[in-house]
Amino acid sequence: MGERLAVFPTAMTEAVCNVVAATDYPALSTSELERVLSAAKLGLEDGPNKRTRLLITLNNAQVTQHAGNVLIVFLNAAMHPSRYVSDPSRFAQLQGQLNEVLILFGFRVNDKGQFARAPKVSTLGEAAQLSGELVAELRRRACHPVLLAYCDEELLRKSLFHAIQEAAKSIPDRLRRHAGLGTDGEDLYAAVFGGKVTEPLVTMTPFQTESEKSEHRGFKTLLTGIHGHYRNPRAHATRLGSDEDKQDFFEAFALFSYVHRRLDRADVAR
Repeated sequence: MGERLAVFPTAMTEAVCNVVAATDYPALSTSELERVLSAAKLGLEDGPNKRTRLLITLNNAQVTQHAGNVLIVFLNAAMHPSRYVSDPSRFAQLQGQLNEVLILFGFRVNDKGQFARAPKVSTLGEAAQLSGELVAELRRRACHPVLLAYCDEELLRKSLFHAIQEAAKSIPDRLRRHAGLGTDGEDLYAAVFGGKVTEPLVTMTPFQTESEKSEHRGFKTLLTGIHGHYRNPRAHATRLGSDEDKQDFFEAFALFSYVHRRLDRADVAR
């Protein structure tokens, strides 16, 4: 954006500051903010906390210069991908959080970390859908697409509790549809993968050597563990009082993705 832009609404500048200068990760520290502001030839103004200090700095600079360009210079510097080489997840989270507010004003931060125009939306639901912080990070981590299809609404609402629950359901549901069975949990996995006296309907290995059979049985045990650890506790509880850790959430989806990729190779229909 090379043109001279009008001073941005204070509400937009404040929303940006609330994200970039928040107290917790992935926000920037005071020292990081000072380095970024130097790109815009600014120093951090005084104030009771870093969010207020950043807001005063950016708002005063826009008013003094009679232009909003300084905010763009700041954001482009703050979101330059080179700052996040060692922690790409931080970039994705900041980008998603920023876009959730910027989209309400018709702007966004693109994948190059640059301030850009975007279709303006009028509701928080539309903003969340277009910003897609969780979905963007899951895609960056090569999340299996079937998981996104099962819990798109939960991801939109940022309900980690329900997203994990729905994602875990995708595994038995896929096996039930493939095998034409109506059972669930251990009964389903025993029928699909076989037991001591029953032959498997689906094999995860060539199933010839003892090592291959052991790997196959281990996969069945893994699915039983997922059912007991992720699916059942959430099926018999409410999200009230739950405190899902975001890192645990991403790792759960990585595990579910691994399962679905193995089922892909086993030619289990989606």
